[in-house]
Amino acid sequence: MKNTKTIAIGKEVRPIHYGFAALSDWCDMTGTSLEELGSIGKNLALSAAIKLIFCGLKHGARREKEDFNHDYNDVADWIDDEGMEIFNECMEIFSTSLAKLNPEKEKKKKGEK
Repeated sequence: MKNTKTIAIGKEVRPIHYGFAALSDWCDMTGTSLEELGSIGKNLALSAAIKLIFCGLKHGARREKEDFNHDYNDVADWIDDEGMEIFNECMEIFSTSLAKLNPEKEKKKKGEK
């Protein structure tokens, strides 16, 4: 519908979305500045990564007009229960979304000007 992906986590298929609202929320939660967003993958603390997944799920639900009455610890528990594969899948969705938010950086990676 609105470029919102879905992921099976917490015994449900849930929408997950990384746009400016999710990134703003995550920056507020972690104290990350706008300038630091470009290097998000470098030295990302585990707690910050779980908060990033939480924000993606929270804002995916918001965009799809679904309830999301969970917190950071619920998301961490889901990852515990379901394993690193789900963690990696969420981070891949984030990476793809970030590239779409910053298409100029993606073009430079591909050798275009």
